[in-house]
Amino acid sequence: MIHHDEVTWAYRMLLGREPESEVVLNHYATQLDSRQALRALFMQSAEFDEAVQQLPARSKPAALSGPAMAVQMDAAPDKLEALFDKISQQWHHLGDTEPHWSVLTSQSYLQNNIQDSARAFYASGVSELAVFDATLARVGLAGRHFATCVELGCGVGRVTAALAQRCDQVWGVDISASHLQLAAAHMAEQGLVNVHLHQAMGVDGVAPVPSFDLLYSRIVLQHNPPPVMHRMLALLLQRLSPGGVAYFQVPTYHAGYRFSIDEYLAAENTTSMEMHYLPQHELFKLVAQCNCQVLEVREDDAIGSARHAVSNTLLLQKLG
Repeated sequence: MIHHDEVTWAYRMLLGREPESEVVLNHYATQLDSRQALRALFMQSAEFDEAVQQLPARSKPAALSGPAMAVQMDAAPDKLEALFDKISQQWHHLGDTEPHWSVLTSQSYLQNNIQDSARAFYASGVSELAVFDATLARVGLAGRHFATCVELGCGVGRVTAALAQRCDQVWGVDISASHLQLAAAHMAEQGLVNVHLHQAMGVDGVAPVPSFDLLYSRIVLQHNPPPVMHRMLALLLQRLSPGGVAYFQVPTYHAGYRFSIDEYLAAENTTSMEMHYLPQHELFKLVAQCNCQVLEVREDDAIGSARHAVSNTLLLQKLG
């Protein structure tokens, strides 16, 4: 048996509409025994096929033919910390005001609505981890066991709880104290004792343990300026154990995007969520420098389907 909210959100997310009636909700909630069965039922329907056919084409000619981005990557230590401090102010504000919405920017997850949608919010973390499992399977690592996981940008624990079911130990890292307080409460509600939460107080504070065999991060790096993204990834990939894997998402191109360290620091913004881009060639150079190999790289929809932007999800493995 599954919860009514899960059936409702299956309708909204897969079919783009509300359920026909309470009778239909009751029928699916009582007759189906798992989320997997619910998802399979909806995704095999003719209505879902029709909805998919109406989606815009995923080709991105504007991004494919766009010019190089002008991105300043080299930041002196003091400038790097200044960049981090500015991002920290933004995310402390977001964590204090709209912690769930700042993780998944849907109206349903605003503070006024989260009481009714919390179950669907956390269920999305389980679904997200299923995508990770499928990625592992495609490269011959199905069922891989992980001793220690570092989740960069754990937020309120949306994916953390699911990771804790797969790993012996999970270190959830976040910049926002408010996010971490909510994550701790969620872990306690789930009875999870193998999760450790760590607040990053500086750009070099994102790696809470000397070594680990899984790095997981999605819809997180994109909110940091390119030099900060690069530094965080460098520190984490350097500490990844030989044979360990890193699964993370990062935007790599936006036509017209530019980044100047001094201009950014001079601009006023201490409350709004930002989107930044790490040039793909810089990312691949970093991967090689950290002695990792790319097992898979795919374009994703983590930043929407804009024709002028590209986001990538990567699976890496640390070489021995």
